[in-house]
Amino acid sequence: MRNELRRKTEEFLSRGGEIKKFNAGETGEPADQPRSKSVFVSGEPRQTRTYVNDVVSALDSRKKRKPAAPQPKPKKRPVKKIIYDDFGEPLREIWTDD
Repeated sequence: MRNELRRKTEEFLSRGGEIKKFNAGETGEPADQPRSKSVFVSGEPRQTRTYVNDVVSALDSRKKRKPAAPQPKPKKRPVKKIIYDDFGEPLREIWTDD
């Protein structure tokens, strides 16, 4: 593709074509004529826009609502605990609500 583009450019220049250079920010369109229609404009109608202020106020109103009541904590289940003697040997098992 690159070679084809280079070949077509050289062919254009060999036929007497000229390439004009513009500085950054300049346009190649004449200043005395109105700007032509953009190539990127499709035939579809413009979509309506959502104003940011409306969206922000809707989000803020959601934040101001009171949070739901906290759910009651589930009851704790008994846990098996092993009691060890001074030498690290298990003596017995007990159930606690901790």
